Amino acid sequence: MSFVGRLLLVVGCSLAITLMAVAGAAFLAGQQVGEEIEQARVSHLLGTLRAATEGNLAIGLALDEISLLQSLIEREKASDPAIVAIDVFNGAGRSIYSTDRGFVGETVEPGWVSHLSRDGLWQTQMHGEAVFGTRFENDLGVAGGIAVTVSGLTRIARTELLGVDLTVRILGAGAATLAAGLLVALAFAGWVGAPFRRVARILDGAARPSVRGSRLERLAARVRESWSRAEDQLARGSARLEELDDVG
Repeated sequence: MSFVGRLLLVVGCSLAITLMAVAGAAFLAGQQVGEEIEQARVSHLLGTLRAATEGNLAIGLALDEISLLQSLIEREKASDPAIVAIDVFNGAGRSIYSTDRGFVGETVEPGWVSHLSRDGLWQTQMHGEAVFGTRFENDLGVAGGIAVTVSGLTRIARTELLGVDLTVRILGAGAATLAAGLLVALAFAGWVGAPFRRVARILDGAARPSVRGSRLERLAARVRESWSRAEDQLARGSARLEELDDVG
């Protein structure tokens, strides 16, 4: 393979590896940002529901007397297609309000109840879906919890969309970058190879060294002159041999 071919191969492979690394890093960063946005959105929703629940408990209502919670969680679910279900349950783990009305009165996942022991947002997985939750309190302490189940299909769709978007962008940027890189490589190869092409022309006798020619050009000129002298000597020797043959 020629020098130019090897140079183009190295440049092309280097650019391809770099673009793949950038695409991978961008994909991971995009996934992380998407998850953080989802968590922030659900955290805000849980904060709103917790404030509404604790506010009603503070005025003396029992948890099963806060009927507005049912309409509130149904409205929140309807406004966000990524939400599968919202459940409000008491400290014993029994569902009091749920967007799935058939689940009201049923026992929630044991893990949800165990998360009530610590304050703040908690997260777990259930049947391939993400569940975010928090607890709420009354004057006596922990009174129950709220769980928001988010569809796993939404995450998959978001990941696929991110992958397609990055693929399109990387292909476009990659083609432009690769073309620019190859042009630069060709220009560099031409610049590097120019002195050697000049020397080759001098050795062929097609050019003479310039006034400010490099040492390599001057050396090539001397080599060419020595070749010319050798050719002249060989020609004169051949001519003498022919004369001797004629005399003989």
